[in-house]
Amino acid sequence: MKKILLILAVLLFVVSCSEEQEQVSELDKEIQMIKDNTKKPEPEIQKPQQPRYTEGTDYVTLEVPYDTENASQVIIYEFFGYTCPHCFHFEPTMNEWLKKKPSVAKLIRVPLNFHPSWAVYQQGFLTAESMGVAEIAHNKLFSEIHENHRNFTDIEQLAEWYAENTGINKDEFLSTADSFILDSKLRKADNMGFRMQITGTPSVVVNGKYKVQNNSKDQRHTIGVINYLIGKETKEMGLIK
Repeated sequence: MKKILLILAVLLFVVSCSEEQEQVSELDKEIQMIKDNTKKPEPEIQKPQQPRYTEGTDYVTLEVPYDTENASQVIIYEFFGYTCPHCFHFEPTMNEWLKKKPSVAKLIRVPLNFHPSWAVYQQGFLTAESMGVAEIAHNKLFSEIHENHRNFTDIEQLAEWYAENTGINKDEFLSTADSFILDSKLRKADNMGFRMQITGTPSVVVNGKYKVQNNSKDQRHTIGVINYLIGKETKEMGLIK
């Protein structure tokens, strides 16, 4: 009788252990299922993105590059005219870019003389630039012309305006405007426009090599093209690895 009870006890223990193992096994399966369901999917291998901007559509490469004479910076030439309404509307966007521009980039504004009435403004800007006050007065003069509808017909009127708005001496301004150095600057500005094939304003040329196709309806796109070309030139010049 004792043997029978012992055998039954052993069988009950075996069955109990088997059931417990089955329960543990089922629990392990449920835990594994939860892990599988919560496991993050492997990231997909992305194909290299094509350039957002393309030659011929967003910019053109000049056949004969203009020498910037600067191997340590990417020069951005902005060609403009003060009485040009498109230039006036583009300037706020360009000014915003100027605040955030890459440190490797340098902006050079170039006033052009596409019309006899533009000559006095070209002379005025280059005179102010020679005296170190061009940037101070740049936006003010745009506003004076397009918002206050002021028309300047001779250099003396501009000299007076610059004196009132920048504090420079009017006679010194007139003397500089009539100097040989200023005459040389006027010729250089016109030559730059010719060499970089500028036919309208505003126009932007990156590093004397790439003329940006102006998109007056999407100025942010234009800025994007400028930044793209800066990056392109920065690499080609070896300024970054």
